[in-house]
Amino acid sequence: MKYQITKEQYSKLVYKLIDAFFKDVKFYKDDGGGYLTYDITVDGEDVAYIHTKKSPHIAKGCEYELVIYDDTILKITDFVPIFRKKVFSKILIKYFSDIIGEDIDCINFDMKPYGSENAITYKKKFKNKK
Repeated sequence: MKYQITKEQYSKLVYKLIDAFFKDVKFYKDDGGGYLTYDITVDGEDVAYIHTKKSPHIAKGCEYELVIYDDTILKITDFVPIFRKKVFSKILIKYFSDIIGEDIDCINFDMKPYGSENAITYKKKFKNKK
């Protein structure tokens, strides 16, 4: 038997999972090298980081780029598969933007699409509404 999940249901599911997973999140500002980076940890373990515009590692055209570590994505996908990459990405971006008070406009992570054995790198730039 197949079940269909709506975009709204998937969004709520992912947000609640991310909120539970990152409930003890801590941000550390690192302004070494002439640019600001936010290091994100949960229980002392690095889970992600955010590059800012002046970083030499940021994707072209981005102001703030959220980069999620592979281990973090694997932990999240143990609970819910990423079969709606764009919805998943927007929720992650909104979650961290709300916490740091900056509009994150890009995301970068490696993942295995639902039903696939091969990993891909997912990079996406979202336009900020002004």
